[in-house]
Amino acid sequence: MRVAAVGDVHCKKTSTGAFQGLFAAMAAAADVIVLCGDLTDLGLAEEARVLAKELSAAKTIPVVAVLGNHDYESGETDQVKGILTDAGVTLLDGDALEIDGVGFAGAKGLGGGFGQRALQPWGEDIMKRFVREAVDEALKLESGLAKLRTSQRVVVLHYSRCGTPWKGSPRRFSRSSARAASRSRSCAIR
Repeated sequence: MRVAAVGDVHCKKTSTGAFQGLFAAMAAAADVIVLCGDLTDLGLAEEARVLAKELSAAKTIPVVAVLGNHDYESGETDQVKGILTDAGVTLLDGDALEIDGVGFAGAKGLGGGFGQRALQPWGEDIMKRFVREAVDEALKLESGLAKLRTSQRVVVLHYSRCGTPWKGSPRRFSRSSARAASRSRSCAIR
């Protein structure tokens, strides 16, 4: 399976026509498109409508996504979710999905990391609340992964994890690969 992934598209009200080429190219090169959060710039329903139109260029393949912090900014998250879901996007938030024998699980995540490098819930109340939210997001992801029975799994997050690679993930990327991926803002994974 070929997966094309992009995050932080920050679609604005004025983005009409800005992403159709990207999504068409991703659909032509991959079997699944994964959107890794910050789909909208300010979390506005109007921005989600623009993004839904832009995604029409990729109607031939499944689109899987998680929301990011920007998608929560304006308090219109339910409308954003509804618009994208109506456009055929599968939004993961502790959920799991299987496509052609590959499992996808995802959640927004939150800063603070995972495992030994995770922030700890001690000190000020605000730090404890932040860590609690991060733990809740990690538990959502764990729940999604537990639902999968596939041997191959793709984890979709907006906030990246910290620490050592997960089992089966590459230990390092070449600098040229990282530069190419950041320039194109998308990449296909085989």
